[in-house]
Amino acid sequence: MRYVLIFIAVITLSFNQAEAQVSGTSLMEYQYGELPTANEDPFNALYNKININYRYQKLKVNSGFQYYLTPYSDRNYIEPGWMGLNYRSKGWEFKAGNFNETIGRGILLRSYEIQGAVIEDISFRSKQYFYRDIMGASAGYRHKKYAIKASYGFVLNNLIPPTDSWQNRRDDEIAALSAEYKLLKQTISGTYMRLSNKAATSDYAMTTLNGRLFSFLNYYTAYATTVNSQSKGHALYASLNFSLGKIGLSAEMKNYDNFVIGSGINEPPALVKEHSYRVLNRSTHVLQPDNETGFQLEAFYQASDKTLITLNHTVANNDIGKTLTYSEWFAEVSSTINSTDAKLFIDYANDPLKGEMDRISAGTNIDVPFKTKQGVLIELEYQTFDRSDKSNQNYVGALTFRYDSRLFIGTLSEWSNDNFVTETDKLWLSGTLRYKLDQKHTIQLFAGERRGGPACSAGVCYEVLDFKGVELRWNARF
Repeated sequence: MRYVLIFIAVITLSFNQAEAQVSGTSLMEYQYGELPTANEDPFNALYNKININYRYQKLKVNSGFQYYLTPYSDRNYIEPGWMGLNYRSKGWEFKAGNFNETIGRGILLRSYEIQGAVIEDISFRSKQYFYRDIMGASAGYRHKKYAIKASYGFVLNNLIPPTDSWQNRRDDEIAALSAEYKLLKQTISGTYMRLSNKAATSDYAMTTLNGRLFSFLNYYTAYATTVNSQSKGHALYASLNFSLGKIGLSAEMKNYDNFVIGSGINEPPALVKEHSYRVLNRSTHVLQPDNETGFQLEAFYQASDKTLITLNHTVANNDIGKTLTYSEWFAEVSSTINSTDAKLFIDYANDPLKGEMDRISAGTNIDVPFKTKQGVLIELEYQTFDRSDKSNQNYVGALTFRYDSRLFIGTLSEWSNDNFVTETDKLWLSGTLRYKLDQKHTIQLFAGERRGGPACSAGVCYEVLDFKGVELRWNARF
């Protein structure tokens, strides 16, 4: 309630100003169904997230709340989740309340908001929006050659639902001071951060160096380490990017040791390609900052105006008494032929952490337009791997019809005999209808059975639970 009162006060003070703007968004999700693994009867559930934004000249205010309603009282809540102010003027920037901050590409700290992602934990069974922010304040000043910023606040642990206490959800208290200086197109920066929680108080120091060596070559390096701590840890990351004509190359390396900060408030670069294909996104390697070294190489070639070739190679080593090496080779060709967009991929990987060896994945996406406003998207994917001398397969087939970029009707089928997922052969079938009412309202209806598993977006991975039933989503802007 205090957030709502503060927001109303700010609006009231400036509402008579002609330049003031108020806007908002809403994500509402209704479900009737069950998690097949939870041994529960189907039940009704309603989730809603609402944002209200206010802008006047150099001032921005954003606030919002979320709620979750089910027949189970221990899962239900109404939370005034966030309230933040941002003010910029002549190089200065001030933030107060709830805000986002990233330090060193996530090596020391990363807050985020994954658009449209609503998560539910199998243990807590309470649904919430997937975001991580800081409740506190920051102040910074940026000049052409230098910048300085100080931040303080309590970081959200988004694995704990809103049904738990504020103290448990924001146990990690951080105070950070960063400074950078530019010289000859190179930028050097330093950060010192203190973390305090119920477990201990820890200090971290980080330095970065980045810039452009030539018009076609730039780099980024970062090294962070614990300070005055009995538990020693470090993180080293470096990248090199080359782009000339039709060719693009990138090389990255990582060396992380004992570098999970607090409840996991940092998200160092994973150096694992993020895939849109279902079988690859679900079977991706999830970074282990406690102990991981490796590299990633990627190459692009623009064969023609309508054809792009992408190659990627990833290696990640985890030492848990013995070294387990994740390796992946990926190739993709995307092209447009007579207004038809087509993608073809093939992937080979070994993942000893999951026991998946000689994993081969392949598939295609074909988007075929016909007439003026109509089209159909065809998705076919296949995956096979060996685990404990048994061959496992995954199949994906999807067909989506669209009309006038407003109406989408699709079907999705998945089949698997993976013994980690199902004791017998398993088929998932579902249908989706999405309709864009106008520029501000979109409705999406799902019916059937959804296969769960890991999902990654914007470098952040989370778990999607299996679901069987009906789901209705309404996205609105106002």
